[in-house]
Amino acid sequence: MSKFKTSIAALVIAALPAIAFAQAAPATPATPRIDQRQVEQQKRIDQGVKSGELTGHEAAKLEKGQAKVQRMEAKAKADGVVTAKERRKITREQDKQSKRIAHEKHDAQTK
Repeated sequence: MSKFKTSIAALVIAALPAIAFAQAAPATPATPRIDQRQVEQQKRIDQGVKSGELTGHEAAKLEKGQAKVQRMEAKAKADGVVTAKERRKITREQDKQSKRIAHEKHDAQTK
C-alpha cells in the first residue's frame, strides 16, 4: 500500500470517533420532564374549555402563562445547557401555572 493510501486510511480511522460523537450530541439540551408537564397542563386547559369549566378569557390568561413557561425554557436552552437553577425556576413557574389552572377551573365562572 502506498504512503498516501495509508495516510488517508489513518485519517479516516482517526476521524470516526469524532464523527460519531458529533452525530450523537443533541442540538439542544433535553428537558423531558418540563416538556411532559407542559403537555399535561395544556391538556388540562383544553379539557376545561371543552367541559365549560373555563371561560374564553380564563383560557386566554392560562395560555399566556403557558407561553411564559415556554419562553423561559427556550431562554434556558439558548446557551446549550439548562442548569439546575434554570430548571428550578421553570418548575416553580409551572407550579404557579398549575395552581392557576386549578383555581380557574374550580371558580364559579363558567361558559
